[in-house]
Amino acid sequence: MLKATRPLRATDWSSTLNLPRSSLPARPLLSKRPAYIKQCSDDLYAWQAANRPASDIFVLHDGPPYANGGLHTGHALNKILKDIFCRFQLSRGKRVHYVPGWDCHGLPIEMKALQAAMGDKGASDGAAHTKMSPIEIRKAARELAARTIEEQKKNFREWAIMGDWDNAWQTMQKDFELKQLQVFKEMVDKGKVGPFRLAVW
Repeated sequence: MLKATRPLRATDWSSTLNLPRSSLPARPLLSKRPAYIKQCSDDLYAWQAANRPASDIFVLHDGPPYANGGLHTGHALNKILKDIFCRFQLSRGKRVHYVPGWDCHGLPIEMKALQAAMGDKGASDGAAHTKMSPIEIRKAARELAARTIEEQKKNFREWAIMGDWDNAWQTMQKDFELKQLQVFKEMVDKGKVGPFRLAVW
């Protein structure tokens, strides 16, 4: 029976493999990670917007996430798949136009704002939300949405999602709300819908 003359160490195996030699590290240094992410997302988006032809453009209209909480697996699946589509179009020589946005209205955000208000006033006071006027609820919902947007935007950028993050839109922006009201007015004028009341934050 053959016996090893000496125990093999992990480093001994590297000499038996014919691998290319490189001065680059096996993985980026953790301290340089933000710079690498910026380079392959924000900088790449800015470069392609300036250098790719405006005649050959790929526009991604994204269904916006709710601004009512932290990111989860559903956000990852949604944004990473859309980022793959954008990068594929970019690899085909197209200019990519993707401006992300957030849906800041609706019951999910108001419910989170009410939960936060109930937490502030004590969990034992189950009727804390009844003490808030509709204007106070909308104000709390707007503040929650604004905080959440900044947190989600930071996390999306850490995922290296390529887009025009500095010009992201929100449904609670006044110009956005005015455009929506104008569309509804045109629909009413044309008899497509009846008169309505709309609560604007």
